[in-house]
Amino acid sequence: MEHLERRRATVAEGWGLQDEIVLIAAGQPVPIDGSDQYHPFVPHPDFRYLSGLDVAGAVLAFDARDRSWELFAPRLTQDELVWERAPDEVGRSLVELDDWLGSRRGRPVRRAGAHGEPALTTAIAAARIHKDATELDYLRRAASFSKPGYDWLFAHARPGMTEREVQIGMEAEFFRAGAPRTAYDSIVASGPNGAVLHFLPTGRKIEAGDLLLVDAGASHEGYASDVTRTMVVGAEPTDTQSFLWQLVSRVQEVAIDRCRPGIEWREVHLDAARQIAGGLVELGLLRGGAEELVMSGAAALFFPHGLGHLIGITVHDAGGYPPGRERSSHPQLRYLRTDRPLEAGMITSVEPGVYFIPTLLTDPAVRAEHADTVAWDLVDGMLDFGGIRIEDDVHVTDGEPENLSAAIPKPLRIG
Repeated sequence: MEHLERRRATVAEGWGLQDEIVLIAAGQPVPIDGSDQYHPFVPHPDFRYLSGLDVAGAVLAFDARDRSWELFAPRLTQDELVWERAPDEVGRSLVELDDWLGSRRGRPVRRAGAHGEPALTTAIAAARIHKDATELDYLRRAASFSKPGYDWLFAHARPGMTEREVQIGMEAEFFRAGAPRTAYDSIVASGPNGAVLHFLPTGRKIEAGDLLLVDAGASHEGYASDVTRTMVVGAEPTDTQSFLWQLVSRVQEVAIDRCRPGIEWREVHLDAARQIAGGLVELGLLRGGAEELVMSGAAALFFPHGLGHLIGITVHDAGGYPPGRERSSHPQLRYLRTDRPLEAGMITSVEPGVYFIPTLLTDPAVRAEHADTVAWDLVDGMLDFGGIRIEDDVHVTDGEPENLSAAIPKPLRIG
């Protein structure tokens, strides 16, 4: 409980409340229409952060007057116990919450967690940015649970296998390693499907020579691992595949090394975009200087997303934008999930990529706008290329960055 006590003290200090009551709700399961089942329950991350628990319907209460905390959790009825496993009883029964509040009648009650007030959530987010020793252990273990899935991928993926078969094989290894669930819906995209940034696996069969982009990670105690690898399957890479894969790999290496306290993440992102633009010029797909290609939005046609995001209890963790920092509408910046100086204790993904996205690259307005800077005749021959992304989870320390997923290899070819 010591790490929870420290978190609660930090959050309470950030709130600066004197007489209020704060209720932090875990949230309720969402029923699946037409059945007696529920969607998989994930507690609100603020509740999880301050309680360390995954209990549907629970409420954590804070009394600012004496700075005390109480947990209230549901108890299953006899009828419910016929159908459901009895959970470990934690805290006080939820039915006692009304009496607890009644003894504090007349004092203001505020809400955080599920359906909570943004101001209270902001203070919790500020605390969640810096991972404590317990959180770092959970994040390292989540990454370690992901590795067997990728080992299986590298050993077994081959032409003729479907994206769905790859997903099943990898996730089974996550679970065998000890992960209770995946951190997010696994992305398995072969060939042209790799151009869709959040592509869910289908029955498409991998063809020899396809790029296979896999973005998947295990979870541990609610903490996420977020890893991406892209490989050519069952054939020697073409010159273009090899060139672009090496480009993305080099960009990632540079960006990981720059994950140090005081560095503005926006600048790391823009530098990655300049490097990608320069590589595309070398390949003949873009014309002009790297800086102007980034500023004009031409580079964003091939690298449209942000370089990374904070990771923790949620795969896209809280605190990516500090108060007062506004999102940019610029094509190269509008999808940034993080725009702030890096600080020791943060965990960020680093995930540069190059994609050939038909919905962007066949838009007549886009072609007219970038007529002088994009070699559209060459692009037309690559609309079924797919995409390449390489991603790792990086711990910002006071010294060298720690790559939590470094043990997962990065092969260019498998199968």
